[in-house]
Amino acid sequence: MCQRYASGASIDELARVYEVHRTTIITHLDQQGVPRRRVVRKLTDTKVAEAAVSYLDGHSLAAVAREFGVDARTLAREFRRAGVAIRRRRGWTF
Repeated sequence: MCQRYASGASIDELARVYEVHRTTIITHLDQQGVPRRRVVRKLTDTKVAEAAVSYLDGHSLAAVAREFGVDARTLAREFRRAGVAIRRRRGWTF
């Protein structure tokens, strides 16, 4: 596992391969003294602003995320950081 990570495999990828939670992978890497790679943002501030325009124009979070090549959760996190209000999903009553 450590060798795969050192060769470029992501923590999420290793978690899928070994069928364990990602925190298990992180714990194992830490115990073995393997330095973890720095997390790099997938979207720049400019791209978040562009995505927000599309989202505020009425496109769904999922559609905008696909357009920008990221997961909807990643886009939602970036929107929260940028102060963009996220609409409730259809059918949600709370």
